[in-house]
Amino acid sequence: MLIGGDFLNFFPNGDDEINLIRFIAKFQYLSMADSKYFFQSSKYYYRNRVNNLIAKKFIKKIKSNLMLDEIGIEYCQLFHFEYTRRNRNKKYLSRLLQLSNIGAFYNNCKFVTYTPSFSMKDKKQFTITARRFIGILEINGFEYLTYQITKEQDSSYVMSIVYDIQKEKCYKNIIILVDEPSKISINDFSFGMNQVLIITDTIENREKLKYLHSINWAKIIDKYYKNKIVLAEYSFCDYTDYKKTYVSCFYYLDTEKVTRIKQFLRENRNKTIDIICDTQLEKKLKKELPTARYLTIDLEEYIDKERRFYD
Repeated sequence: MLIGGDFLNFFPNGDDEINLIRFIAKFQYLSMADSKYFFQSSKYYYRNRVNNLIAKKFIKKIKSNLMLDEIGIEYCQLFHFEYTRRNRNKKYLSRLLQLSNIGAFYNNCKFVTYTPSFSMKDKKQFTITARRFIGILEINGFEYLTYQITKEQDSSYVMSIVYDIQKEKCYKNIIILVDEPSKISINDFSFGMNQVLIITDTIENREKLKYLHSINWAKIIDKYYKNKIVLAEYSFCDYTDYKKTYVSCFYYLDTEKVTRIKQFLRENRNKTIDIICDTQLEKKLKKELPTARYLTIDLEEYIDKERRFYD
């Protein structure tokens, strides 16, 4: 029997442990390594906190994966946490771990909200169950239908994503997280949408994604073009003087914008376009747009990390 201090000590210690339990209740599984995103301390400290919850039977670990234990299920039901009954089919485990990995990374991020695919599905629309997307990343109020291509997935899976996006009717902004960018052909991933961002799936790029809409492009334009150009009404560029200067800004590789620029240059062989990007992206873009003029800068210097968007 638990009494006094023993009773109080039995409950989770602080909001971080509660958030971890709440997260696992929703996502079903979480890699032990990803539990570090819930604790602001050393790698040894977060393991101690997790092991404490395992000892209390709030969660349990099978191999390297965490899931709710018997007390954890009762706790979530008691406090009416969103709860998803655990899928025990092993063939879905890797996908569920993909979803929880992204969810954990952006857990409590003030710029990014992640909605996993299983929370999106409309049961009345039976066709959605066969879709390949992994969810929605909402970045400063802008929604991106998100896909993930791991190194284990082959070309047939890549093409299945192409077919999936082709039938998309609701979302016009797409993010594709890919382990090996060489698997992506820009010609295949152009659909006439607003944006299709191809992002190499690294910790650095996931961190950068938080600031996708926080770059002060106007400050860059003012510095390098001295107010000689204005926001463009064209779809292939962001700024222009409507005479001879056309400027397109890239933070990530956007296949839709690349395709529109190619078309513009084909139809206007006497013109060129300026591209603003960082050094790393310049190497990729030059393969697709070799005749463009490149202005490479450190975009990190122009990110307002406190910038927020509101409805």
